Amino acid sequence: MTDRIVVACSAGVDPAAAVEHFAVHHEVLALVVDLGGRSREVDAVRERARVAGAVDALVVDAKTEYAERYVVGAVQANAGGPGRPLVPALRLPIIADHLTRTARQLGAVAVAHLTSAPDQVALTTTAAGYDPDLRVLPVPNRVVPVGGTEHDVWGRLVAEPDPEDPWVAVDAAGWARTADPAAQPDPEPDEVTVTFEHGVPVALDGQRFPVLRLLRELDALAGRHGIGRHDLVVDLLDGRKARRLAETPAATALVAAHRDLERITLEREVLRVKDGVDREWADLVEGGRWASGLRRALDAFIEDTQRHVSGDVRLRLHGGVAAVTGRRSEQSLLDFELAGVATTAGPAFADVRARPTRTATRRDRAN
Repeated sequence: MTDRIVVACSAGVDPAAAVEHFAVHHEVLALVVDLGGRSREVDAVRERARVAGAVDALVVDAKTEYAERYVVGAVQANAGGPGRPLVPALRLPIIADHLTRTARQLGAVAVAHLTSAPDQVALTTTAAGYDPDLRVLPVPNRVVPVGGTEHDVWGRLVAEPDPEDPWVAVDAAGWARTADPAAQPDPEPDEVTVTFEHGVPVALDGQRFPVLRLLRELDALAGRHGIGRHDLVVDLLDGRKARRLAETPAATALVAAHRDLERITLEREVLRVKDGVDREWADLVEGGRWASGLRRALDAFIEDTQRHVSGDVRLRLHGGVAAVTGRRSEQSLLDFELAGVATTAGPAFADVRARPTRTATRRDRAN
């Protein structure tokens, strides 16, 4: 009897060669986890997988789940900012989750992931956290999907003809979700106010949206000003260096706003520790350790810090930059007695040291 395997196919890339490869010795079930790709690309990859030999091709609409759990988690951890887009790392945990669930439901013995940026180590580690007995099949280099683009609501992986050469300038046509900040005519700056409740973005300019809709609205606005372009050389887990081109307009703007709001709602010591926690959180995501006990422990810490991260942040979007021009919060530690009050009498050192604790305690009791 032929073994059954489930192969995740990323919308925007051609899975035909890899599906044909696996179909020689396996019964292949293709799985497209829709995280916000273009609908025509989702339909196209499903059809190509079937033509290439998949016995069936399933589509799971996971856009809302992805936005409300994974994207919100990344924003609260201030992950995905300049120099660290988390593309495609952030999508891997939810793809691995649906891969392993589908494999169990359909009696498959192994899984694989077809993407233009394969990371065997991260996928194997992530999948092991969901099902330690399920094998992850490597995708040979000769059948790795080439070209195409991979979109989701967090960001877009840019595929160039030769993305590995760090000297080659990116073709202007390679960017799809961000306009060139240096292009003419230069658009007038836009201002947008992002509202957070307990670290979750809930509104733009006072209009409430589900997280998925908010991401799409802000993505279009920030992308118009060239915000969120990343052209990096990254270190992969297997020791290689690779060029990574990505676009994250909404994510870049949201993280800038969220980080600033934390500055006025969290105590100094909490901010200091959270900076390290945020970096560790991003390291775990990039390393495929989403299912680790440490990530869950970090999430518990981050969740506790978000109790008071509520308020509005005004952003000026222009020239590739999302600049904070104002912030306000009923939870602000600036708005309570003794917070930042200068005196000529020179308060005792003990009182100065106790001031942040007094201010935070008054705020906590008021809530």
